[in-house]
Amino acid sequence: MSAPTATRPAPAPPDPGAAPSPWRSELRRGLAPWAGAAVLLTLAVTLGTKAAQWQGDWAETHGLLRTVTMLLLGPLVAAAGCRQGGREHRRGTGDLLRQAVRGRRDRALAPLAPLVACVVAAQLLGTAGVYLATWPYSLGGGLTWGHGLLHAADAVFVAGLTAVGFVVGRVVKWRGAALVPALGCYVLLGVSAYVDTPLGRLAPAQEPGLSEEIPALWLAPVIAVWVGGLALAALVGHLARRRLLALVPLLAAALAGTVLVQTGDDAWRTDPRTQRLVCDDGTPQICVTERHRNLLAPAGEALSDLRERLAGVPGLPERFVENRPGHRIRRDGGEVQLPMFTPLGRSVVRGEMTDHAVYAWEAVAALLSPDCPDPSGGELDDVVWTYLAPTYQRNLSDPADALKWAERYEGAKGVAETRAGLKRLDRLRALPEAERAAWLGAYIAAAQRCDLAAQPAL
Repeated sequence: MSAPTATRPAPAPPDPGAAPSPWRSELRRGLAPWAGAAVLLTLAVTLGTKAAQWQGDWAETHGLLRTVTMLLLGPLVAAAGCRQGGREHRRGTGDLLRQAVRGRRDRALAPLAPLVACVVAAQLLGTAGVYLATWPYSLGGGLTWGHGLLHAADAVFVAGLTAVGFVVGRVVKWRGAALVPALGCYVLLGVSAYVDTPLGRLAPAQEPGLSEEIPALWLAPVIAVWVGGLALAALVGHLARRRLLALVPLLAAALAGTVLVQTGDDAWRTDPRTQRLVCDDGTPQICVTERHRNLLAPAGEALSDLRERLAGVPGLPERFVENRPGHRIRRDGGEVQLPMFTPLGRSVVRGEMTDHAVYAWEAVAALLSPDCPDPSGGELDDVVWTYLAPTYQRNLSDPADALKWAERYEGAKGVAETRAGLKRLDRLRALPEAERAAWLGAYIAAAQRCDLAAQPAL
């Protein structure tokens, strides 16, 4: 009698929980992390090369970020979405996947959702990083809730274009289909951003030309509904069994677009911080807007030598004032325009004055050459200008260079006039302090009145 044979137990079925999740596979081997890295790199390179033009000014940072998001990140994520959507066509796995248990919607959302999450996270992370780079050099002011909500609307814009590109990739079987949404977005968004028409207000990142304006709180939600509704309509129309459902987000987008077109400039208002002044205690006073309050001390330092030379001069304007929207500085109002801080990258870089001598020279220009019909000034302008701003290499500040320049470009007559100017400059410097102050007061008062005939002789 033979021994009974031992039977082996049947192998246990594989645990369905052990299967890797689609998200993990996409994040480890898919396009999503590379697309997120490309978004971060685009923001870093584009804004890094222009750091001197925005770093420190919250409004400039905000405007440039939104422009880059629309014109560069938009085409980039649309191309990435199209590339992801056309993956089944390139691999030839479309028929096989259609026989899978998962439905069409699940098969589409599995590769799309991680891609959207990565590009949106990268856009928000890059935006936060740029603002952190501005914070140490802040000129003053700050962002409002309206500005922050607009960046949230930009995240919806990035997600929506990714989804639209994905739909294009699933519909168009051409391998180079990613070029279609990329070029289309760049042309459409680029043209609409610079067209001053009611339809141009549909551009998601279009802002007014003046950076002194702030958005209304309702603007960002309306933009989000506008761009998100169009993208959702495209996605629902492609994936849903009842494609008429796409009419719901499409109707919402149409209503939001109508609001944007009809509202116009009412969505933006003047920032009150650009109207309020902050002044120091010097003579003449230096006054800047609250938006640039952190530049009050650097401006005072740049003009310290000028104010020292103007000490005791009678009849001076009371203050140098930064120009404000809607306010005209009049020469008979006791104010002189302070040299401009913007655009950044010229007078101001990362919260510091780039050249005190040039800034002082520009302040003297505003003092001696206000809005007169004849801006040429009198024959003693070079003398007074050089005395008040002597460190800037212009006019008579370097006698040898002034004579050389006159000989080269103006001939003997120019040399004679330059020698006469140098003698007058020496005479002005040699005057007793009280007499020089009185003479300067009479000269500046005549210049402020645009009365060249009343300027005193020297």
